[in-house]
Amino acid sequence: MLFGQSVFQSVVARLEREAEEEPPAEEPRADYATNGFSASLVFETATQDPSSANRPLDSYLDFLEAPPPAPAPPPEQMPAHLARTSLADVSEELAIDQNDTIESLGEKRRSFARLNHPDMVSVPFRDNATKRMTAANLLIDQAIRLLSI
Repeated sequence: MLFGQSVFQSVVARLEREAEEEPPAEEPRADYATNGFSASLVFETATQDPSSANRPLDSYLDFLEAPPPAPAPPPEQMPAHLARTSLADVSEELAIDQNDTIESLGEKRRSFARLNHPDMVSVPFRDNATKRMTAANLLIDQAIRLLSI
């Protein structure tokens, strides 16, 4: 305590006295403005026309404009063999007979899958490819079971 006042009270009193003695200083007005995004971009608005302040932004936006989209490719035509999804159609293509062995049936499965597997065709045709592969696997598995008997 200093002379009946705490240190805090004496500091507050001194600051009040100083504020009364000094008139508030007026800050000089700047002839430029800063961009709100970056303090490093300064534009002199007193010497340039106001529209020039947007030139960097306009240039950047022009750079970002995407080129016009390429025309869409024509829709794909479904291969004719993918339209044949019945069990009879797939059986005819596989041509399974009593002379087939387990090895020949495995080769037929692989060669059929090369052309018809859903991962090997375009997305719009995958349902048909799945039906064809399901039918082929069913027929080949049945033929293998008959050979085992």
